[in-house]
Amino acid sequence: MKNINLSISLPAIKKAFFATLHRFHIIIFVVTILGGLVVVVFLLNNTIISSEKPNDYTPQTNTTTFDQATIKRVQELKTRDQNIDIIVAPGVRTNPFVE
Repeated sequence: MKNINLSISLPAIKKAFFATLHRFHIIIFVVTILGGLVVVVFLLNNTIISSEKPNDYTPQTNTTTFDQATIKRVQELKTRDQNIDIIVAPGVRTNPFVE
């Protein structure tokens, strides 16, 4: 039979802890980073949800007034079903790509 030394002392626990930490340090790092990202996403989601406007919010309305000159200019505009004068360029243009 083997003689097993089962001493429970502070240096033995410390040594076992650091051995485990050294063995799994990459996994612990990745889990910590991913957990932090999950927490950040949940906090941002909570902030976005809680930032909706409250029900008693009434936006300020800006009243806009037009002077008579602007109203007259708008009324003089042509609608879609009215004839639009076609502008014809003076002179005949030649195609530069034709030989």
